[in-house]
Amino acid sequence: MEHAIPFVRRIQFKRLDPRSITRDVLDSGSEFLRLLREIPGEVREILVQARQGRVKFEFEHRGLEPMLSTHDRISNRIAFAIVLASLVVGSALVILSGVPPTWHEIPAIGLAGFLIAGVMGFWLLVSILRGGKM
Repeated sequence: MEHAIPFVRRIQFKRLDPRSITRDVLDSGSEFLRLLREIPGEVREILVQARQGRVKFEFEHRGLEPMLSTHDRISNRIAFAIVLASLVVGSALVILSGVPPTWHEIPAIGLAGFLIAGVMGFWLLVSILRGGKM
């Protein structure tokens, strides 16, 4: 540590040297002046593009991906549930109508609809339970 102290002091003196501070201020000032010279031309170019209708604005929303995937999952479940409900109602109407072919005096098409609805309902239930949020 004792050997490093002179090197550290030299580095600190170089940083605090008025000449290096002056050089940094002059560099920053020249960059600032260059920026001030360029701004009017850039603003003029933007205004020309705006008058010609060539200005485009792009917005990027960040952090919405989880919400969008949740929204997609919810809308898919709702659509699936609507199809399931319509299948149950349709199967009930077919069974009440008594349309042949029948199996033990129950219309086979209505029975098949109820079986498909049962499988779809079980699939929806498993999907909801696997998602972890009910």
